[in-house]
Amino acid sequence: MQKLTIPALLFILLQGCTAQRVYDAAQGARLDQCTKIADNTERARCYDTATQSYDRYEQGQQEKPKN
Repeated sequence: MQKLTIPALLFILLQGCTAQRVYDAAQGARLDQCTKIADNTERARCYDTATQSYDRYEQGQQEKPKN
């Protein structure tokens, strides 16, 4: 699955899509990864992160200190 995700994301980027469209396109792959987690608590946390809106994601990225 990961082998298909990276080329798909690159294709989308090369098509001039916005960062939000790339984020939305990758959401399916993130959700797929969550289904592979055995622990219920960790899986729920994964789903919460994977289903967050782009605006919420972007806000969280701006709050992180840059190294």
